[in-house]
Amino acid sequence: MQFGHRISVDFDFFTPTQFKSAEIVDRLNKIGKFVFQEAAEKNTLLGLFENVKFSLFLYKYPLIFKPIEYLGVYLADPKDIAAMKLAAIMDRGTKKDFIDLFFLNKNGVSIEQAFGHYDKKYKSLANNIYSLVKSLSYFEDAEKLEMPEMIEKINWEEVKEFFRKEVLKLADKYL
Repeated sequence: MQFGHRISVDFDFFTPTQFKSAEIVDRLNKIGKFVFQEAAEKNTLLGLFENVKFSLFLYKYPLIFKPIEYLGVYLADPKDIAAMKLAAIMDRGTKKDFIDLFFLNKNGVSIEQAFGHYDKKYKSLANNIYSLVKSLSYFEDAEKLEMPEMIEKINWEEVKEFFRKEVLKLADKYL
């Protein structure tokens, strides 16, 4: 969203503070229309806010950089997002996550820097280094998914080739 490279189809928010979903729903309904979608785990809220997918999660990992204010909403710094995208790719590997990390790199957060931010945030680079490096060239799950609606046109093959080259550099450094 910060770089304007693709259409965002949902808003994912994270908080380090425990919350009650009913209280958040009441507050959201005071400023717009929120439709509760499903009962999820404690400290998780899923629904539609003004017909846009909305999620709020308790997230125990602190931001490592100062948030950026955008239209009255505080967004994670791109360096925090890069660390989170690495974690997401290691967990599920969607096209959206690969593409976002590709554009984070294009906008000044290199993949190697993202590894450093990942370590600061999660304190687990040494334990996860092999899985992280390997996940950056594992596209099988992503291949099953549709390409996100892009604002800045990009070819999926170009994204994969970028990560294949990055994996070679990372393997030389870390493995």
